Amino acid sequence: MKKKFWRRAAAAVAVLAAIVAATTACSRPATNNAAATAGERVRISVGVDPSYAPFFLADREGLFKEAGLDVQIIQTEGGAAGAQNVVAGTSEMSGNANSTALTVMAGNPKLRALGVYEESDRYFQVVLRDGVTPNSIKTMGVFPGIGLYFTDLYLKSLGLDPASIALVTTSPPEQPALLARGDIDGFISFDPWISQAVGKGSHVVGTTGDFGAKYSQWLVASDSWLSAHKELAGRVFRVVAQAADIVAEDPERAGKAVAAAIQMDPVEARKQVTQIDFRGRDFTPDDLEQARQLVDFFRGQGKLNGDVDPQKVLLSGWFDQNAK
Repeated sequence: MKKKFWRRAAAAVAVLAAIVAATTACSRPATNNAAATAGERVRISVGVDPSYAPFFLADREGLFKEAGLDVQIIQTEGGAAGAQNVVAGTSEMSGNANSTALTVMAGNPKLRALGVYEESDRYFQVVLRDGVTPNSIKTMGVFPGIGLYFTDLYLKSLGLDPASIALVTTSPPEQPALLARGDIDGFISFDPWISQAVGKGSHVVGTTGDFGAKYSQWLVASDSWLSAHKELAGRVFRVVAQAADIVAEDPERAGKAVAAAIQMDPVEARKQVTQIDFRGRDFTPDDLEQARQLVDFFRGQGKLNGDVDPQKVLLSGWFDQNAK
């Protein structure tokens, strides 16, 4: 009888221990190791132009899968949509231009930028209507965000007061037609809108680099998601950086990936990716300074819905520690 009792008692203790272990496992906070994040889907929102080439290439060539990641690329109309998807919880990460990310961050202080994956001082170009010279500009078409910022810098570089120039708010697709009709004298944008305008008789007079301006694009995530998925986010960014290196080294390969993703002519896609410097990297003091200048400009224009501190939202050192 005693033996049976002790056997039953031992079994009961084993069952109790198993229950305790299971309960503890369920209540244990999430960890950042590979086992904990294996199989979790990461949705990344991007725009639909060649500046997102690393995402398109990594997706098309299975680089995410090779790294053991389940990544879904979600195409948006670009602009603020990607970061807004992160805010809404319909994406875990997004690729955004620095100017756009900062304006969204002003109203959503929990967003964080993890690092840079591309930058350029020649992707955005200045195009003027035939018969118009830089010093005879009276009207410029501008799109919100970086378009307005670049236009302001350009006019000042010419010695013109931006307040003396009529600024017509437009979207990039509208600008070539407005220019051809004579409704505006010029605009600053990127292809295919530049090529369309040139095809209708306008001419390119320079790039943003000619007046000391450039932009970059950041990988963005929410602070809450990132705090529980640091290791996973690092693995994702590592693949994006790997793809960025491929784009830089093999524009033709990148052009094919872009063309397949957004139904674009591969020759044109190849041309456009060569106008951009693709490389995954950490933030530098220059990035922070440019971010401060953008914040000051947009605040002065009344374009921010709140305050944003670049020192806080740009996670300097994160890329080197987690994705390099």
